[in-house]
Amino acid sequence: MKRANKNLAILIISGTVILLGCQRTERPLFEQLPTGTTGISFTNVVDETEELNVMQYEYLYNGAGVGVGDFNGDGLADLYLTANTLENKLYLNRGDFSFQDITNESGVAGKKSWSTGTSVADVNGDGLLDIYVCYSGLGSDPDRANQLFINQGNGPDGIPDFVDEAAAYGLDAPGSLSTQAAFLDYDLDGDLDLFLLNHSKTFYSPFFNSTKLRNTRHPFFGNSLYRNDGGTFVNVSESAGIHGSGLNFGLGIAISDFNQDGWPDIYVSNDYDEQDFLYLNRKNGTFTDATKNSFDHISKYSMGNDAADLNNDGYVDLVTLDMLPEDNYRQKLLKGPDNYDRYHLAVDSAYHKQQMRNMLQLNLGLEPGGVPKFSEIGQLAGVSNTDWSWAPLVADFDADGRKDLFITNGYLRDYTNKDFMKFEMNEAISQVRANGQELFGEQGKKEYAAVIYELVKKMPSTKIPNYMYRNRGDYSFENVGDAWGLSAPTVSTGAAYADLDNDGDLDLIVNNTNEPLGVYRNNLARDQHNFVRIKLKGSDKNSFALGAKVWVTTEGSTQYLENYPVRGYQSAVDPVLYFGLGTADRASVKILWPDGKLTETDNIVLNTLLEFDQAGSQTMAVRETIPTEKYLECVSDQQLIPYTHEENDFVDFRVNRLALKQSSMSGPKLSVADVNGDGRDDLFIGGAQGALNKLYLSQSDGSYLDADYDCFQAGSDSETTGSVFFDADNDGDQDLYVVNGGSQYPMGSPQLSDALYLNDGTGHFELAPAGSLPAAASNGSVVTAGDFDQDGDADLFVGGGSLPVAYPDCAVGGILRNDSDPATGLVKFSLATDAVNSSLRAPGIVTGALWLDINNDSWQDLVIVGEWMPIRIFVNSHGKLEEVTETYNLGNSHGLWQTVQAADMDLDGDLDLIVGNMGNNLPFKVSDHTPLEAFIGDFRGDGVASPLISNYVQGQRYPVASLDDLLGTFPGLKKKFLKHQQYASATLDQVFSAQQLSEAKQLKVSELQSIYLENTGTGFQRHTLPAEVQFSAIQGIIAEDLTGDLKPDLLLVGNYFPLRVEYGPNDAGKGLLLQGDGQGHFTVTARQRSGVLIEGDVRDAALLRQGANTYVVASKNSDKLQMLRLHREQIAENQ
Repeated sequence: MKRANKNLAILIISGTVILLGCQRTERPLFEQLPTGTTGISFTNVVDETEELNVMQYEYLYNGAGVGVGDFNGDGLADLYLTANTLENKLYLNRGDFSFQDITNESGVAGKKSWSTGTSVADVNGDGLLDIYVCYSGLGSDPDRANQLFINQGNGPDGIPDFVDEAAAYGLDAPGSLSTQAAFLDYDLDGDLDLFLLNHSKTFYSPFFNSTKLRNTRHPFFGNSLYRNDGGTFVNVSESAGIHGSGLNFGLGIAISDFNQDGWPDIYVSNDYDEQDFLYLNRKNGTFTDATKNSFDHISKYSMGNDAADLNNDGYVDLVTLDMLPEDNYRQKLLKGPDNYDRYHLAVDSAYHKQQMRNMLQLNLGLEPGGVPKFSEIGQLAGVSNTDWSWAPLVADFDADGRKDLFITNGYLRDYTNKDFMKFEMNEAISQVRANGQELFGEQGKKEYAAVIYELVKKMPSTKIPNYMYRNRGDYSFENVGDAWGLSAPTVSTGAAYADLDNDGDLDLIVNNTNEPLGVYRNNLARDQHNFVRIKLKGSDKNSFALGAKVWVTTEGSTQYLENYPVRGYQSAVDPVLYFGLGTADRASVKILWPDGKLTETDNIVLNTLLEFDQAGSQTMAVRETIPTEKYLECVSDQQLIPYTHEENDFVDFRVNRLALKQSSMSGPKLSVADVNGDGRDDLFIGGAQGALNKLYLSQSDGSYLDADYDCFQAGSDSETTGSVFFDADNDGDQDLYVVNGGSQYPMGSPQLSDALYLNDGTGHFELAPAGSLPAAASNGSVVTAGDFDQDGDADLFVGGGSLPVAYPDCAVGGILRNDSDPATGLVKFSLATDAVNSSLRAPGIVTGALWLDINNDSWQDLVIVGEWMPIRIFVNSHGKLEEVTETYNLGNSHGLWQTVQAADMDLDGDLDLIVGNMGNNLPFKVSDHTPLEAFIGDFRGDGVASPLISNYVQGQRYPVASLDDLLGTFPGLKKKFLKHQQYASATLDQVFSAQQLSEAKQLKVSELQSIYLENTGTGFQRHTLPAEVQFSAIQGIIAEDLTGDLKPDLLLVGNYFPLRVEYGPNDAGKGLLLQGDGQGHFTVTARQRSGVLIEGDVRDAALLRQGANTYVVASKNSDKLQMLRLHREQIAENQ
């Protein structure tokens, strides 16, 4: 009989329902309970010796885990705790947070030989929860044999008894160094199989013969998959496609149906060089590695992970943890040089792109091939920097209907400290050799071990408060650790959640190193939030229905959970599913069981424990799938324009070590016009240095012909950064102006000279005569055409890019007045910048410009946007341009703007602006008061201006660069900063003098969001575009009715891969269709409806009209074009 709780009433509705009354209302949300209250006396002790310390065993400080489950069947969650050097402990929950140590009576103490992770499952299908324990360390093979404690049921005293039967089941894995194990029914045969996560203890070179190394299975270090064959487990790793090389350092495992096909998939987190792996279940006993297809980049030193639906869209997202600190001091103490060459050697050696920070991988749904696609938005979400982190737990801790994120962190000894590695280790080696000992001789080894042990004892312990992030519901999270009572600094590793007192909220159990176990009671006020708890009874040998999916729907929201208890790090949560409902007073439940059958219940009783039995489920009716009519259809596979961009081999960081990005990789840019008068749009694509520019002519049969004109050959040594079709000579056809630039050339180089190509009226182009353009050679970036002086011909504004070796300083551009004479055939453009507005010579690193009539006075005004500059507005006063940026409310709009487009989005008769920025998914959080700043000055005293970039971290201004990178540019600072610790404590004003900073040219960035600027007639009102737009840089904007409702919409594309290695690629953008309502409001259109999936390093987008067809064409750096056919007319007819 189940234990009754005095606060509970019982009601039977298709199972057991437990009603709860109001509970505690005090704050903070979590309260740590003392040992005297809980009765839990447990500490994971790690004692260091000369023979055993972190220099001998790399994973000495990796901690231990927590397993939760009702082992005696009394309705209360019990706790199993692993320890590295002492006995594991089993505590029986006696109610009201009182626990009894039953370790010895139950026989689950383990071997005291370095227990690591634990998982809880009914392995033999008898309805009782069993315990699996992993072992690692430096012991013998038998010492490291894992244990499987099979639950024999309760004895006469009500205490459950366990027997270790790992060897009998074939799951002892002697010799393996195991981190964690997860049970799953991967072949859907009704019983539980096992995935065993192991790690290496040997460091191999990841680049020496890497293909053979990665394809060779190591018997102890490689991960393993065990198939349950009637109670005997068989290792099927090799045939199932599970990687298992000696490079493997597995630290985290998540089981989930990532691609929603009904079969469990596996995600593995790997430390060090080997990448993480996403194994998609092929439904035939094998898995395929989909990591690179699904994720654009992943964590570098991946630790724990958790898979859950964070934004309630029905898709399972993924959190992986790493070790990037939040504060500047620890960032600089641990940060080395930005190693571009090693990073790209790894990528070229078939490893995935990896960055050292936490990742939040947002599941966007499936691509046409059935592979799930993810956008990594951890920096935008605010969860990327939590220091040396271990366990992420995604759950609704405040019962508001949104899943929050708890993260444990801390490290016992900070041995990655750069000063320790550089000075102390070298000193230890020197000390041994000074005593006349060879380092690898017997006596030398002993002396070295003794010296190292003394150094280890001097290393500081990194105690950091655990993080608790509250989900705001807009893809962002707020750190509420202090407010919720989790502010105590600890060294915490494994953790789990459970409703330990059955009061309707989730409590926390945290395994700390060298400190008592943390038990945190959740004090959520019960009268403010509703909930439902769901317990599942499975069938066959899967008695707890692992793999079942549960949806709980309230008005306006559906939450989704999968029943897989292994989560976080080395731990397993209570296999009772918890749904916070906020203030919702009605809910329905849908359960999809592992065998594909369905249970549905409407209008459930809230604030209850519901028990559902798979035996009462029904076969799911087959529903006819009606394909969703999409606005756009990808037709790239038809190869209508067989173009692939080829970037030249130039690395900006070799000439500007402190640059934030590679400015030289800005193409390819597109221009569209009907160049031959046949009524169809033709396409010009600018090439990189060493590649030809291309003009594709539309043909009557729907194809495109490469014009391959000889005149483009002369420009192959240049890099085309911008272009525009316009009528240069007033002969009625479209000529072509090409801007050349690039960081690889010194200023004044002939390769930086722009080019003008004249059209003979048939679409054939020739280079304009010498002297047609001013003699200028600058790193140009942008060109736009407009008749600013109303003399009947088109003039030009040409924007400058960055100075090749001094980003973010800018090159020059300006106004080119059209002085051509159609009567004589003279084609001539003259510099008129100073006469029009001299500030247009070098307004910033220009990335976008438009001539347009902003104020409806019939004169062409000029809008320019760029990096490290505001959106600048120049109103035309009879041929003179007057800057009105301030009066148009844009004086504080300094951004990293990438592009601008104009359209009447609110249909009020004037032109509004849509401006693409770099987005919020960057390591910098900027504002007017805490901008990203650049100083360009003679900091070395050699007469050469050099750039320096700073940002604000926790309210203080610091240089962005690591000490190694800073000294590489300013070697004179070596005397001032001998050690990383000195530099880590220094603010910008302590690195450089006030005079040096004041004398430097200063730039700033205070805005990173892409925006819509509503034209009010006297200025612009700023509106931030939806949160999804801020996932990445916006490089291309199409403003047009794309949905057939006669209201302008927005198609936004972007990304920017070549940022600094430490930041990684800006790649979360997959293209977005924003449907406009004609009043300046926008709604993100679901991809299943829009048909938009435009990923990669996108640089531009344009509409291409060809007869009855209209295409969206997107250009990508070092990649093929992507084309999508627009279906608005057909959809409009059906609406």
